Amino acid sequence: MKLLLSLLPILWLSLTLQAHAEDPTPPPAELTTLTQTFITALKNDDATAIAACWHSPEVLAKLKEAEATAASGTSTTEINVPKEREKELKRREKDLTRNKQRIDEIRTLITKHFGSLSDLKFVSLEVAPDDDASDPTAAFDDVEIHLLAADGTRLRLEIDDALRIESVWKFKGRVEDKLSIELTDF
Repeated sequence: MKLLLSLLPILWLSLTLQAHAEDPTPPPAELTTLTQTFITALKNDDATAIAACWHSPEVLAKLKEAEATAASGTSTTEINVPKEREKELKRREKDLTRNKQRIDEIRTLITKHFGSLSDLKFVSLEVAPDDDASDPTAAFDDVEIHLLAADGTRLRLEIDDALRIESVWKFKGRVEDKLSIELTDF
């Protein structure tokens, strides 16, 4: 029993150190600015400004076409580059449509349960490096936007990816279909 009690503080210390060892990747200032612009557009119900926070389907289709062309040179199977481009274009157009629906749902939930949207505040941004990206400083997975609602509730909104193309940061993918409530640390 004494041995167990003497090991308990060591175990607690190791768990605490391990938790602090995994520091989140700091987001670039441009990405933080983009996120703040997105939150302002969300608060103002500005669909055009919200859509401007995402890379256009055409830009992403062009990027996919370039990737498919490069892959077709080394692939043993035939890659239909125009078909890959068209699939990417349709997928990204569908993402934008779905994002509009989800953002409208999120706006409604916040207004109904957490107070006025005008009082919604951006708190912080967390990103995870994209391990598959050729340039890890130009692409992030799992964009987490931390917000503070009018009633003091901490909320978290998640977006699939953020991507820098030609020195411009924008989001890529979908707004996740959940709005998380973050509990305070005790």
